[in-house]
Amino acid sequence: MKLHERDGELGLLRELYDGCVAGKGSLVIVNGPVGCGKTTLVRALSGQVTARGGTFLSVTGAASERLDRLGLIDQLVTAMRATGPADGPPAATELAKAAEASGRVPRALMQRIHRSVAELAGRGPLVLHADDVHFADEASLQCLRYLVRRIDALPVLVVLTETAGHDRTLAPLHAETLHLPYCRRLRIGPLGVDGVAERLAGHPPAGDAAPETVELWARTSGGNPLLLEALIEDTATCGTPEALGRGAPMPHEAFRNAFLRCLHRGEPTLLAVARAAAVLGESVTPALIGTLLGADATSVRWSITELRAAGLFSGAWFGHERARLTVLADIPGPDLAALRTRAAEVLRESGAPAAVVARQLLAAHDPARAAWQLDILREAAREALAAGDLAAGVDHLRHASGLCADADQEAEVIAALAEAQWSMDPAKASRYLPQLGRMVRAGQLTGSDALVVVKQKVWRGEFAQADDLLRIIEAREGAGPEQAWDTSGYPPALNRSDPALVRLWLSFCCPGLRRGSRAATRTSHARTAGTGEPAGRPATVSPRTFLTLAADLVEFEKGRAAGRLLPGPGGVTPFADPLVALIFLIGAQRLDKAVLQTERLLDEPRTRRIPLGHALLETIRAAAALGRGDVAGAGEATRTALDLVRPEAWGIAIGLPLALAIRAATEAGDIETARALLNVPVPMVMFGTPFALPYLHALGRFRLALHRPRAALRDFESCGELMARWELDSPELVDWRNDAAAALIALGDRPHARERIEEHLTRLGTRPSRARGTALRHLAAVSTPRHRLRLLQEAERVLDACDDGLELRRARADAQAARHAARADAPEFVEPPAALWDAPAPLDREALPAPLAELTDAELRVGALAAAGRTNRDIADRLSITVSTVEQHLTKIYRKLKVRGRADLPTAITGLSEASCSPNVR
Repeated sequence: MKLHERDGELGLLRELYDGCVAGKGSLVIVNGPVGCGKTTLVRALSGQVTARGGTFLSVTGAASERLDRLGLIDQLVTAMRATGPADGPPAATELAKAAEASGRVPRALMQRIHRSVAELAGRGPLVLHADDVHFADEASLQCLRYLVRRIDALPVLVVLTETAGHDRTLAPLHAETLHLPYCRRLRIGPLGVDGVAERLAGHPPAGDAAPETVELWARTSGGNPLLLEALIEDTATCGTPEALGRGAPMPHEAFRNAFLRCLHRGEPTLLAVARAAAVLGESVTPALIGTLLGADATSVRWSITELRAAGLFSGAWFGHERARLTVLADIPGPDLAALRTRAAEVLRESGAPAAVVARQLLAAHDPARAAWQLDILREAAREALAAGDLAAGVDHLRHASGLCADADQEAEVIAALAEAQWSMDPAKASRYLPQLGRMVRAGQLTGSDALVVVKQKVWRGEFAQADDLLRIIEAREGAGPEQAWDTSGYPPALNRSDPALVRLWLSFCCPGLRRGSRAATRTSHARTAGTGEPAGRPATVSPRTFLTLAADLVEFEKGRAAGRLLPGPGGVTPFADPLVALIFLIGAQRLDKAVLQTERLLDEPRTRRIPLGHALLETIRAAAALGRGDVAGAGEATRTALDLVRPEAWGIAIGLPLALAIRAATEAGDIETARALLNVPVPMVMFGTPFALPYLHALGRFRLALHRPRAALRDFESCGELMARWELDSPELVDWRNDAAAALIALGDRPHARERIEEHLTRLGTRPSRARGTALRHLAAVSTPRHRLRLLQEAERVLDACDDGLELRRARADAQAARHAARADAPEFVEPPAALWDAPAPLDREALPAPLAELTDAELRVGALAAAGRTNRDIADRLSITVSTVEQHLTKIYRKLKVRGRADLPTAITGLSEASCSPNVR
């Protein structure tokens, strides 16, 4: 080890040796923390002594030989005997006899040693070095004290090195030597930042480290040269490329060994304080260390000072977490458990946070089971879950479950554990369900805790068991399933009752459950009819009613009710709240609201720490991205969702993220990825839930992309049959009719495709929607060329208003193709029929008779064609609107003009449209 920042100390030793050469004796006591280079300093002197022809003898004390009487003197005598003086040192038998005796060392022996030293010094300058003299036995120290008091006239330099902190052991030596005029004391401490930088200079890449990185090396090593050398070795051999690139220290095995070497060579009190500090961790204070060890404050403060002086404590406490872990690993198992348990008690009594106390309990594995431990663990679990630290919450609850004193406590703890585990990995939470189900039936689990079981049963598709348990809960609370609605028409779940919302959710997830409940409902109605009491609402609702209710709820109190379904900082482990909210907001055509809330929640670090909640929010993001036509964004969001929660853990809900992922891959043209996603196993029970609908729809779109329209049509029609059976026929949920029409067009069955499209447009009405825009684009595909462009332009307008980028691009591409086709076919037309009715001239409303002035321009054009004898189909084709729109216009015309039908329309309306006399061209 090279010397750094030791020029002054080495210069003093050289000066004293020069005096020794001149015949002047000296004593030097080198004091400093362990590992700070005391021995290295003296070895540097030894090289110069031997180079100048002097004699250098060195002995070393050891803690293991402290009880060996005259052990250090035996080393000295052996070293002198090796030099071969004329009047040799004491014989081995003489030393052995003195060692076996007790009391003071015989004066004759000490004189014999002094004479031997004097004779050896007579041959040339002599340097005697006693390393770690604090470990020397008392008899050896007596001999040393005798010797050093008699060397002032001899060419002898005695160097004693001692570790700081042993003042009590060496008090007699210091008392007899420090006052001597030829005695000097050197104090050596850790290296400063400059000394660390100088040592690192020859070790790339650390040698080129920035000043802040050098400070990191200094803090980690505490400036202790021994630890610094170990850090250099570890970083060179075990450092990661990233750490090497930054020049940062990487403590490993060499550092661990060096740290323990320094610690164990110090006073036992230093080791005890270091262990207590390691156990207390971030909560450590001198007062807590004293309480934990039962030591007085003065002793603790002294030990902390010595540890800092040695560089073992750097900064506040340990300079690096690896140092603290090294100390913890060095504590014997039983001692560590006892320290942990005691630390938990001390921290609890000091008012430390529950999480800090619980951390000690978990690490201690204490079988004592004190009553307060359960309360602390449950409180710590609540705090951890509220902060989004699910792993810590699960650990606390799992440990608490083994400390419960009765069955009720156990039920509450295991329910909380199951819910927390469910938010991390629903598949792992299922192990608790059988036990929790028995607890619900036995009445040990009630209220919201009991609903945990129902929610997870629904998630797993165990609907019959979920329904049975929910009925038990409703019966105990006096609110049966028939009370899932309040008098205002809203579910009380949004106001006061959690079971009501779970009932609604169960009704949505298991449409087949309604068939059994309706008979019971009819029986209930019959019973109440005879008593005059009002009949209750149905125990369950159809999914379509569920979505219709959602539309009202979004507007209810300006969206407050629906907003509450999205998780916020107040919710700890919500039951698929984002998924419920997605269904509600899709039904209300308010996906934009869900997206805004989702993005806000994903910006919160707490949300990202909850795997299931994060995955559900990514699913909402994927649905919104796909709706906008952002295929890449949808694919990325679904990949994140399926990475956060394994497919087998999604339960029945797997149909939604998997369908979105398949759709995104299909739209991106990545057929192999879509095929791989379709190979992901899904539970059979999913196909009896609405989550099968998007999955079947995605499967059909995939097959359509593979040019298998007949198979795709079967998938789309399966969606339609299920949606009709479940009263869930909503294009906002699954737009199966448009895709069925696309499949029919691909099959060449244009008449049936047109029939499907017209039926779809009739259902959709005139409100702009993605489904309407897509239907208009398909209608254009089966319409005559002269009508196609107008339909596509209308589709563009609708899709642009709905922000559906994907379908809008398709509509624009179709419109561009239609324009090219029209220009290519233009010479073949000998008359401009479309100009007469495709762009009608503005009407002079002031010249209209009074009854007709009440009609809109669109109604006047439809009425004129109807009065001219055109059929509804002909009017729809000529005006590029749907038959349903024509019928709606005629209904309004009849009402405004107070006529019964088209035969009663006034003749004055006939001449208002030039289209009425245009040829009927198809």
